[in-house]
Amino acid sequence: MFVIGTAGHIDHGKSAIINRLTGIDPDRLPEEKERGMTIDIGFAHYDTPDGRRIGIIDVPGHERFVRNMIAGAGGIDAVILVVAADDGWMPQSQEHLQITKLLGIKYGLIAINKIDLAESSWLDLVEENIREKVAGSFLQDAPIVRLSAITGEGFDNLKDEILKLADRIIEREDIGKPRLYIDRSFVLSGMGGVVAGTLRGGKLGVGDEVGIFPARKIGKVRTIQSHGRQMDRAEPGQRTSISLTGLDKEFLHRGGVISTPHIIRSYPDGNVFALSTAVIPESPVSLDSGRRLLMIIGTTEVEGEIRMAHNPIIHPGQQGLLFFRPEEPVLAFVGDRFIFRLPTPQSTVGGGMILDHLDKFPRRREIPEFQYLEDREDLTPYNLVYSELKKSIFINKNIDFISADFSQLEIDQAVAKLISQRRIDEHDGKHYLISEITPGIDLVLSAVKSIFESHPHYDGIGVELISAKTGKKAQNLGPILDLMCGKKQLIKKKNKYDLPGRSIDVRGDVQQAAQKIEMELYKGGYAPPTVKELIGKEAVRREALEFLINTEKVVKIGQLLVFHVDRWNEIIKIIRSMLDSGESVSVGVLREKLSNSRKFVVPILEETDRLGITERQGDVRIKGENFEKE
Repeated sequence: MFVIGTAGHIDHGKSAIINRLTGIDPDRLPEEKERGMTIDIGFAHYDTPDGRRIGIIDVPGHERFVRNMIAGAGGIDAVILVVAADDGWMPQSQEHLQITKLLGIKYGLIAINKIDLAESSWLDLVEENIREKVAGSFLQDAPIVRLSAITGEGFDNLKDEILKLADRIIEREDIGKPRLYIDRSFVLSGMGGVVAGTLRGGKLGVGDEVGIFPARKIGKVRTIQSHGRQMDRAEPGQRTSISLTGLDKEFLHRGGVISTPHIIRSYPDGNVFALSTAVIPESPVSLDSGRRLLMIIGTTEVEGEIRMAHNPIIHPGQQGLLFFRPEEPVLAFVGDRFIFRLPTPQSTVGGGMILDHLDKFPRRREIPEFQYLEDREDLTPYNLVYSELKKSIFINKNIDFISADFSQLEIDQAVAKLISQRRIDEHDGKHYLISEITPGIDLVLSAVKSIFESHPHYDGIGVELISAKTGKKAQNLGPILDLMCGKKQLIKKKNKYDLPGRSIDVRGDVQQAAQKIEMELYKGGYAPPTVKELIGKEAVRREALEFLINTEKVVKIGQLLVFHVDRWNEIIKIIRSMLDSGESVSVGVLREKLSNSRKFVVPILEETDRLGITERQGDVRIKGENFEKE
């Protein structure tokens, strides 16, 4: 099943056409009846002669209700663009065309209504003008049907064209990720909460567990209806009404999303979107960082702030990449379409596609790391997997891309194709992009060799030092270092990395200086000499201290202090014992316990906070998350 929606200027007869075609009046609100105009989206269905049922969504044409129009248009597969013969092309004709283009709608037809009010020669001019307006859009070759909702003339042609359209439309796939953006919700006596919308992405059945976003609460499907028919299961593309149990009515509102518990629970907490955005030529503003916009995606509406990616500004008629941080949580998949409007005065600015989910706005210096987004502007399962590898370097072998609008089969096929092309390889249950990892391995190997050449007395190198030398983030280095260990290019000793077969080279004078420093620190107890006092003006003592730190015979605290490892372990034991006995651990109490000064105690407690042994609460410390770990 699929859904057709109307589009067009106010009073051009969209609702009248639906009523004549289906026998159903889509204007359901009393105010709509009184004012003779559509205010909110309405619903109907058309049964074709060959037994197919087509859902129909009627949208308002008035400029004040464009937000409702977008909410309706977000759930349609094809559009009937209605233009009145007496008025011709009007402002909302243009705006609705732009919106349907931005939403990625690919199918449609054009209806010239009210032909009973115009001469044939005038209709020819109207049709010619429409062809000029839709040139270059998905409607440029669409059939134009002349009709009258009053007399019924032309409706046989309309029905024929709808049948042809139905044959062309590719029905929505079941990708195993059902989502229903709620456009209506109400409470029925004896039924509880009821929600309605257009189902996309997968099936929902009676008895299924479902979740509601943004509340992230779980309930169950009690009953399902589609266009008045009771059903056991709803399919993608169907107009669907669901009664629910286990979910309070306060969570069931327009803009909320019904989906599987797995999707609701797994959806990323980060609430910044990376977007491919086109600004329509009619936009009253250009887009630049800091501007506030209203995003409409599905039936969800939320205001937020934008930050530009590569270009400082996107002018009307241009497109580019940007980031959007909504004020409230939004559930949107990679590949979903959205519309941007000005919050006030309300007018459509543009729209585009979700490319990724981020935790926060990237810093300006981090923007080059987002080049992978350009691969997603032409979004396919192949490009999604490829770009994710460019972004993350490694991805789990069984990655499911839960918040992307593709099925697991499509993702698996994309991975298989990349493997067959020898573009990716596998290590330890993870895939990696060969073209990206090879330069990374060369860079790390070069950095490790350089560090050991300068510091031959090191018994290994930590990730932090390799990160500083290569300029790569520590979290991205871990998988590369593991791969290099697997290839025997490095060996791992505890938390350090070394070159195979390398021997530690410590000069005699460095060894002697190290022995002296180690003894000085041990004798210094809980109030040892500072780094500056230990080194003095002797270069060899600096090298000796580096050797002791690297071999973990002394522990460096901040930039100024070092403790002999035995003394440091004693301090940790004292702090653990105090916390285990219920004794308060504060700067003053620990200072008395260790018989030293604030100069030592404050850095000590800051370090135990960092290690997770303690956690600061006001002026005292309590047990931290790593307290029990040795």
